[in-house]
Amino acid sequence: MSKVAKLFVAAAAVSVCGIAVADEKPTPRVPGSYLYVWAGDADEQESDFLAVIDANAGSKSYGQVVATVPVGAKATMPHHIEYESPPGTLLFANGWKAGHSFILDLADPLHPRVAADFKAVAGYSYAHSFARLPNGNILATFQATGDKYAGPGALVELDALGKLVRATSSATKDVPAAINWPYSLAIDAGIDRVITTSTDMGLGADWKSPPTHHVQIWSMSDLRLLASVPLPESSQGRHNVWPAEPRLLRDGSVYVNTFTCGLYRLEGLDTAKPSARFVHAFPGGMGEHDMCAVPVVYGKYWIQTVGAINGLVVLDASDPAHPREVSRLSLPPNFHMPHWIAADRSTGRVVATGARDSWVLMLKFDDQTGQLSIDKAFGGRSTEEPGVQFDRAEWPHGRSGKALVHGTVFSR
Repeated sequence: MSKVAKLFVAAAAVSVCGIAVADEKPTPRVPGSYLYVWAGDADEQESDFLAVIDANAGSKSYGQVVATVPVGAKATMPHHIEYESPPGTLLFANGWKAGHSFILDLADPLHPRVAADFKAVAGYSYAHSFARLPNGNILATFQATGDKYAGPGALVELDALGKLVRATSSATKDVPAAINWPYSLAIDAGIDRVITTSTDMGLGADWKSPPTHHVQIWSMSDLRLLASVPLPESSQGRHNVWPAEPRLLRDGSVYVNTFTCGLYRLEGLDTAKPSARFVHAFPGGMGEHDMCAVPVVYGKYWIQTVGAINGLVVLDASDPAHPREVSRLSLPPNFHMPHWIAADRSTGRVVATGARDSWVLMLKFDDQTGQLSIDKAFGGRSTEEPGVQFDRAEWPHGRSGKALVHGTVFSR
């Protein structure tokens, strides 16, 4: 199993079907007043669930879990949800290890519900990441063809309830099937492009595959695969291995980071010969605990999770060809290996969770200086330390024990 696989394949889920709500309700909704956390039971004996945390800083219950909704499936490994707040009330979330995805209705944040779910679509399986198209539909990366975890995968468009609209295989003569694993994606509607990365998640103790090092470029309008672009090695090490997350910058440029802590700028996306250029190396590399995972674009800044410093690094990307570091924040040891982050740009906050861990931490971000700091009030009003711990016996939906968290997103 690859090191990325070891990093990810950890379990999920927590018990009882139905929805429960804590006694104390938050104050009325404003943008970013709730935080949705996709979680699963650590011992895989109970149902996976979505937790709702009060994220209204003016509320008495700020940083407390105020509702949970079990999805009726266990041991699915809750993994990626949408990176940004959905435009409507439906949120896509995958239980990756089970190849089982869920669509959660957040119309009433204190009473969320499962609106629909899906597994294989059009013969493709193991949905991984989701992004919104201009028409409101979802584009999803599926990592495998057929029922087994075996590439190549596909790029699939789904309607609001997860029904197939169209799909295109990622298969190409330019990339061997053994390293063709559509992982994450970004949409650049202005130039009719979709960018997908390729990284295997691994499945099973004896499963292995070679490291990946390419991204793929697609036409958004017809889901046609246009090119497969290798990421070049840097002069500073193997920073091109395991491409992770593509993102659009404020000026329309596209960056993609790698789990081995490289940062690349994609160029010529609207031409017949797109390419990738190495622009920055974060601390870390090939070690399991040194990896760089989910980033966030916040104004002119690129905020990157960096395992090697147990924290985050902020780059000023005003000049996309020459990003420069402006700050970094190392987290306390009990908040180990930050992995997923999401932003609420209306209030200057970034939320972080750990890889295979049970904590949720709120950070404050100064978009003038690029400085990050820990929001000590989030969850800290009723405990000795900030943050929300998912290592507990009781939940609003019942007694089910410790949970592991992954994807998070703020309410709209």
